[in-house]
Amino acid sequence: MAPTTLSVGRGRRRLAVLVALLFTASLLALVRPAGVDASPNQFVTMPDGIRIAINVRLPDNYVEGQTYPTLFEMSGYDGGGAEDGTMSKDFARQVPAEIGSRFPLQEDSRQLSRRFNADYVTIHASVRGTGCSGGEFDLFSWDAAHDGRFIIDHWIPQQPWSNGDVALMGHSYGGITGFMIAETQPTHLRAATLSGLIDDLYRGITYPGGVTNYGFPLLWTGAIRPAYDVGGGLLPGLARDEQADDTPNRKQKCAENVSTKRRTVLNDAIVQGVSDVDNPWFQHRSLIYDVAKVNVPIHITGAYQDEQTGPRGPTHLWERVEGVPKRLLLANGNHDTQNPAYTGPEVYNDRKAWIDHWLRGIDGGFGTVDADQASVRTLLEYHRNASGTLVSNGVIDAADFPHPATDWTELYLGDGTVGPVPPTAATTKTYVSGSPRQSWSYQAGHRQGSEFTTPEGPDEVNYVSAPLSENTTIAGPITANLFVSSTAPDTELFVSLIDEAPDGSRTYLQRGMLRASHDAIDVDRSSKTSAGRIYRPWRYHTNASLVTPNTVRDYLVEIFPVGHVFRADHRIVVKVHTPPAVDSYYAYVPKRVPGVNTILSGPATPSRITLPVVPTPALGPELPCGRQEQVRCIP
Repeated sequence: MAPTTLSVGRGRRRLAVLVALLFTASLLALVRPAGVDASPNQFVTMPDGIRIAINVRLPDNYVEGQTYPTLFEMSGYDGGGAEDGTMSKDFARQVPAEIGSRFPLQEDSRQLSRRFNADYVTIHASVRGTGCSGGEFDLFSWDAAHDGRFIIDHWIPQQPWSNGDVALMGHSYGGITGFMIAETQPTHLRAATLSGLIDDLYRGITYPGGVTNYGFPLLWTGAIRPAYDVGGGLLPGLARDEQADDTPNRKQKCAENVSTKRRTVLNDAIVQGVSDVDNPWFQHRSLIYDVAKVNVPIHITGAYQDEQTGPRGPTHLWERVEGVPKRLLLANGNHDTQNPAYTGPEVYNDRKAWIDHWLRGIDGGFGTVDADQASVRTLLEYHRNASGTLVSNGVIDAADFPHPATDWTELYLGDGTVGPVPPTAATTKTYVSGSPRQSWSYQAGHRQGSEFTTPEGPDEVNYVSAPLSENTTIAGPITANLFVSSTAPDTELFVSLIDEAPDGSRTYLQRGMLRASHDAIDVDRSSKTSAGRIYRPWRYHTNASLVTPNTVRDYLVEIFPVGHVFRADHRIVVKVHTPPAVDSYYAYVPKRVPGVNTILSGPATPSRITLPVVPTPALGPELPCGRQEQVRCIP
């Protein structure tokens, strides 16, 4: 039986495009970078006959006859339609002003051409089924990854400007696609620097801890991705005036490719994402399952407050890469903090040094090509200085993640307290696991909003430490062991780690969550310390098992990694409640009945949080509430 495909007429397609653009524009204040000079737009024919649209940019000081290394990026946004931001005048008159101001049809592949075009040929490519590329679109498809490998191994080396050496660079969509390309092991690939990664589409973003997140995954799949694809990839290919050095009849070829596009309904991410258990669709598109195939030096960047692809993926993938030099760079910040176009020199210089090291032989301090060398740099209290430049307030360098010098410190939950001494008496804290009204919106800004819950019950529990006697630094993954009984057959736990300053302001550092019926753990596949402590549980998520009401169970809650300094006289706060309705860009849909949850603490039920305490480096002055980049702080 032939696959079921979607077919949209020209008029309906145009209407759908406009609706998608308007919808996304109303939700996001998208910042479009200024245009850069474009090199030819071309098409590369794949072995199966599908034509992939690419945009080639020669180095700023290109000398004809010389050869250069290449940086390659592939995504489903603008890719092969990337140009200089100048719309066709005829088309511009047909675009509503609101769309034209939000989506000026210029390239969004910021990281390649903004900072690296001086020394490299840079190539943007559109994955099949997007922009001006033909074929079937399938989100995070291995077909797209093999297209990338073909371009790297069979097209780039044949060009007169190529010296045969290629590096992958990508962020978010381009980072995930780039990682998949690296897993196909192109022979001409020499190194990669990638960011905005999702390790596991089920565990890392759509169902973290088994809790349903229909926020950003649904918004991105249904509106943001199509808007970027159409506004940045397709419309420029059809509407822009052809340049003298473009492939001849570029518009016609783009239109011909569009006619070959198709989409298998059963492969649609929205259709598959409604399943609340892990399945082959998620697994086939998750980077973590083939990470061992990466065989080139790789640089991974991550941000703890990443509101889009999340904070779990970068560290997990980096840990699982083996046998090649690897670099991990972590900082507080949002999704764009990892992007060389928007971040500070400590991040983009590190990424460029990595590529220069392996492709141009410039010593970046990362070892030799054949060395199995690992390095981790954690930027603490990343913030904007007086001139608006992002800088760190302290740096931790290590040879592994978690940090080899980590002191896994257990802090016990007591009668509203959290501290290093195990409780000697049994206590309980009770809250209602019902309406998920704890929420905050990323769009409102990380300095805005207030706590929507009551300070103490009925729908949350707070545990607060005594003031710290000295600066205390944590850098790594966190877990919470909660001994909980519930009156309901299923419940969802949401744990927040918070820094409370002497003035009472609260800085929200990180969170973790768990659906009780998804608690089963595969110990062998879980990430553990050398002493056997699980810090990243691997849960099956295949067969939910309801709990017996009013029965006490020890739940291990994974809290995502974070790097932070609790300054002297600050307090550590642990908050437990129902997953919020809105959590930055995430939105958790409850799949459990309301109930009363009781957290038990005592000698037989040692509820606790385990923090990765590391030596505190030299630090700059303490920053006021809200100054750390994209870290939510509420006065």
